[in-house]
Amino acid sequence: MKFVGVRKAQAGLSGLVRRAQKEKVVLTRHGQPIAVLTGLEGEDVEAALLAKDTGFQALLAERRRYRGPLVTHEEAKARLLPRKKRGVKEKREKGHAQG
Repeated sequence: MKFVGVRKAQAGLSGLVRRAQKEKVVLTRHGQPIAVLTGLEGEDVEAALLAKDTGFQALLAERRRYRGPLVTHEEAKARLLPRKKRGVKEKREKGHAQG
């Protein structure tokens, strides 16, 4: 891990971006850490962002603790789709399966 002042980082940003692909670069202001530069080359950006999202992590932890009744996909579909739409959609799905 490398620590770099913001002013120095501005002067050599492209070099720091290359370095961040191999190790985290901590940006500092007046000697205090203010940001981390992390390389994402070849990684899934959304997964990397969600991994650092505290709200998302709390939601995952809550879901993992849940011990209530679970609903199958078919039950969820039956509850969420209105009867009229569900009938039309099911007919379409059956038509595609036969054709």
